[in-house]
Amino acid sequence: MPWLVLKIASWVVHALVVMASVAAVSKGNRNNTLGRALLVTVLVAVLVTPFAYFWFLLIPGIIAMIAWFAVYTLAYNIGIAQALVAGLVQVLLGVLVDYLLRGRPV
Repeated sequence: MPWLVLKIASWVVHALVVMASVAAVSKGNRNNTLGRALLVTVLVAVLVTPFAYFWFLLIPGIIAMIAWFAVYTLAYNIGIAQALVAGLVQVLLGVLVDYLLRGRPV
């Protein structure tokens, strides 16, 4: 498969994980659509990830955390506590998806 097709598939899987995590903390949220989840995935990749690489430094870590909370609370109209729980659920789902999709020797 070409690189672009794999990248798009990866972002769709990430968006589905985002949707599932938001659905777990905010049932019936009308903003929880695939299009919005893709937008949130792109925003987090662009705004949060560069700072998250330097999480061990205090200021970039705080900036990454604030940016992540801002993206989720504004995109889904949820509170900070719900965004925190959505993040925890997202981590758990991400680990599960990573485990299921990784290549295993036969």
